[in-house]
Amino acid sequence: MDKIKSLYAIYKFDFHKSIQRTIQAEAEGIDGNKYLSQAQRCFASLFDQNSIEKLAKMNKKGEVITMLPNDVLAKADDIFLWRVNNSQFKDWWKRSGKDKNGIDTYEKDEIESNPYCYVLIDNRPGVGLMAIEKSSAWGSKPDKLRDVILENFNRMLGDLFDLEMRIEARMNPKDIWDFVHERLFEHGDYIRKVSFSFQNPKKINTAKGMEINSAHLKAMLRTVEISDALKGFFTMEFDKNSNSKISQENKDMAEMVRLCSENGYDISITFKEFKTYRINDYVRAYYPLTFEVVHNFNIGSRIYNGKTDLEEWFNLINEQTKDYLNESEIPTRRNKARK
Repeated sequence: MDKIKSLYAIYKFDFHKSIQRTIQAEAEGIDGNKYLSQAQRCFASLFDQNSIEKLAKMNKKGEVITMLPNDVLAKADDIFLWRVNNSQFKDWWKRSGKDKNGIDTYEKDEIESNPYCYVLIDNRPGVGLMAIEKSSAWGSKPDKLRDVILENFNRMLGDLFDLEMRIEARMNPKDIWDFVHERLFEHGDYIRKVSFSFQNPKKINTAKGMEINSAHLKAMLRTVEISDALKGFFTMEFDKNSNSKISQENKDMAEMVRLCSENGYDISITFKEFKTYRINDYVRAYYPLTFEVVHNFNIGSRIYNGKTDLEEWFNLINEQTKDYLNESEIPTRRNKARK
């Protein structure tokens, strides 16, 4: 059955004058300072045609590996619906005949596939949001496509306007229970390991009024105390077939989380795809969107107030993420971008 919705990673973008002018900008005397105040209009001009020309996947030397087919599907009110394909080549072997002993021989050939991914762009003044679909076309890692299009956009903007842009994931601390539920049931991930790290109660000032009811936790903390250890660790490992749900219904687990949270102890959860999450860590914003909304925008449908469903979706995201940080702004402990 076809999926009826998809998850989108949310990014914030903005513009600045090129740090280093391109050869073309230098030769034509283009000054980014003259274009900076209208940078969003300059960016919009890249979408004037039915596709963005010369969109390419490049290697570390800046050499073109392959061109990327893409389509500007729809534009309305400074919002763009863009589809980007990931041109891929896969080896396959086909029978070419028989050798002198009558044994089948094979030769290698290549098959090109072009799985696509939707990119939604809200280029309205003062907004600057981009949503990249969590698509298998790019390994379900939106950052991969973000990096490719950012490199291309900066090359184009640099040549034409002596400008560059930033595209940074929106990040926010996530409640541990909400986060685990999201990874398991929205992202299809699973837990590999859960680790708790707690200090010796005698060597720190525990939170006032902190009460421990669980006999298991009391025994664990008592063991750390009588051993005169600085810290204690409790780790559980799982495989994908294990019942690895962390739930508040497990009273001992819930109290362990509360104990660690209120006393600044550490909790880390290692997932198959996300890798490691630590309690109160900053994680990227993902929002679901139905394919119906994408389709309606593509065919030009509008709702009762003259707006599009996609505009309303972006309005919701803009409001709910207004206090989020961009990935370059998150605290040092959590400065690793999450997938």
